[in-house]
Amino acid sequence: MEYDKRHYLTFIFYWGKRLSFHYKFLFLNGIILFGIAIIIALLTSLDTSLNNIFILSPTNPFVALVRMISKLGSFVIITAMTLLLGIWLWLKKRIYEAIWVVATMGSCRIVFTTLKILVGRERPVFDEPLTHALSYSFPSGHSVNSLIFLLVCYSISSYRKSFLWIAIIGTLLIGWSRLALGAHWFSDVLAGWGCGFMWISIAYQVKISIPLQNYVNKYFPN
Repeated sequence: MEYDKRHYLTFIFYWGKRLSFHYKFLFLNGIILFGIAIIIALLTSLDTSLNNIFILSPTNPFVALVRMISKLGSFVIITAMTLLLGIWLWLKKRIYEAIWVVATMGSCRIVFTTLKILVGRERPVFDEPLTHALSYSFPSGHSVNSLIFLLVCYSISSYRKSFLWIAIIGTLLIGWSRLALGAHWFSDVLAGWGCGFMWISIAYQVKISIPLQNYVNKYFPN
């Protein structure tokens, strides 16, 4: 993994210090997951063993269903749902939230696609692959995008418990589907969740920023 760890750590500690107490716990969990993912990634044999636990056989009758679950976390689907959610919020005169949703998901895509390129990790190779992906592997984009989008929806729903359960189950299913199809290393998915927790904690902090809300409301009055 060839990337400048100092820049990433500087980013982590800079934002970690500025988060409210409520979001620091979420941010800390993200750091822990990401750290565990790096350790597992360095222990290649362990990563491989974990992959072999989840990978499905090509003859498994549930392969088609798992592919459908996996597609829910794809860039195309997440982008479409983000835009639809943003438009719906805008029509509901929830302008600030609409901008926040699109900005959160858009910046997430840029940052973690860049991280993928900097790390440059190749995807696992199996004799009978169930899916094909051309981009780099670490972290799992499906895991990052789905976790952040679902937690964005949880926030938009005014933190309803039903949406939290949807977020938890949806995130776990999409992460599992990437392993079941052999699209990622186990550590990629874990890192994706870690990155997602860190990013959404920052996004939540931005969302409650009063000066930012006042600025948006000034130029985009309801």
